[in-house]
Amino acid sequence: MHFFISVSAAALALVALTSSSSVVDAATRVAVIELGASGTVRRTTTASSLEETSVDGVASFWSALHGYGRKLQHTGMPVVPDLFSRPESGVVVGLTGTGIDLDHMPTLNGLLLNRQGLEEHDNNRVVGHMQVSGNQCKKMLKNVKQQQELSPDGSMRDAFENQAQELGISAMHVDVTSANAAAIDSQIASLLNEYSSSLDGSKTIVLHLVVEEEDGASRRRNLAQDGPQRRLEQEDADADEDADADAQANNNGYYGYGYYNAYGEWVTPYKTMFQIQYFNVVLWTSLGLVAVLFFSIYLMIYMPLMADTLLFGESARVAHDD
Repeated sequence: MHFFISVSAAALALVALTSSSSVVDAATRVAVIELGASGTVRRTTTASSLEETSVDGVASFWSALHGYGRKLQHTGMPVVPDLFSRPESGVVVGLTGTGIDLDHMPTLNGLLLNRQGLEEHDNNRVVGHMQVSGNQCKKMLKNVKQQQELSPDGSMRDAFENQAQELGISAMHVDVTSANAAAIDSQIASLLNEYSSSLDGSKTIVLHLVVEEEDGASRRRNLAQDGPQRRLEQEDADADEDADADAQANNNGYYGYGYYNAYGEWVTPYKTMFQIQYFNVVLWTSLGLVAVLFFSIYLMIYMPLMADTLLFGESARVAHDD
């Protein structure tokens, strides 16, 4: 009896662990792509290679770029609008569903996962990427008023061209299944190549590609297919990511250049905001105390002695007695 209870408890714990790990691995990636004339979006230098942000952060970027809601963009974003140029319109394409498999969707995989080699996909005009933990595509689309639900057999390019005629920003949602995944991937490739080349050089359409996928699913498939060699490479990549995370933790609050010395300590010539504030507080407090001290000494030295003070009267009486 105790054996069956322990087995059931272990099974429940395994199910809970599996479900929690799937929630942690889930991620929503956003690729910002310029179609037509470029220069309306700028990529910033971020310390994190994952370019993590939040749903509100993505919404603030859309608001700042397309001028709706008048929200200020959050700080630390990997992409920012240009100060002088604005796109004519923007279209958010949200891809969700069980059919999203980046291993079998080469165009989508090239747009989302090759962060370090953007020059290889320069013809696709990928400006930058953002990533939000969890399945957040529908929450992001709620920030866009004009939305359209694309049918499984509908044409993505026709729907995109119709929405691109609208000023501001609009959105469309596509449910990806195993049956239409290949067709959607090919439609995205056609959209980036043919439609972008058909635009006038003075017009810019920004495509915000939002994709939900279990982040650990693709990694586990690659490890299972490629065997031990791939597993070792992945472990090395994970070790590099941990080292980058440690460097970011040590560099928290610092700005600019830094390095590790021979003792493994993080050294940087730049000061943190706390150090700057602490220095100013101590400096001006010290100067204020010194000024009060000298002013007190000055008052004591030049203190006036009046004739009717007790000290003057006592000295006069002693002199009279003599």
